[in-house]
Amino acid sequence: MKPLSIAKLQILNVLVYPQVMSLFDIYTGHIRPLLDSKAIALEQSNTCLKLTGFIKEDEKWFLLNNFELFHIAKSPYIDFDVLRKEVAVKNISKNQFDFDISFYELTKLIAQHNKKIDIKLIYAQLNQVLDREMNEKLFGKNIFTIATFCRLINISEQTYYKRLCKGVL
Repeated sequence: MKPLSIAKLQILNVLVYPQVMSLFDIYTGHIRPLLDSKAIALEQSNTCLKLTGFIKEDEKWFLLNNFELFHIAKSPYIDFDVLRKEVAVKNISKNQFDFDISFYELTKLIAQHNKKIDIKLIYAQLNQVLDREMNEKLFGKNIFTIATFCRLINISEQTYYKRLCKGVL
């Protein structure tokens, strides 16, 4: 583990690792846009507290987790104080890649913001992402049930079914 400044990450060729692109898409398309500025500021401050995994390949750095860090690294509108902050980085090989880390980080974010987001839409998106093999590895089952999703995000199934499709209560 070595620290890397956000300014350095901005000049590197940082991309999302293809096997977790769909999870980043869920965060970017269905969670982040529904967060208020206070929640985004909290997520941005938390980015420096997380160990961030990268797979380095040639001149490319593939980000494996830390969803908000990708937005910070790609944003041209970053405060100088933020640019100086450092992130703990762990470089791993492709063989060491583990989908679990990104998946459970995303479910933690869903749990944290579940009242602001459309959890039914996110469940449907995750259900499309998770194939039989991934489900077996993650849960010991070949399907991703609503009950499993609810357990992961700390809500009851009754709450899930009562929730409006727009996500906001």
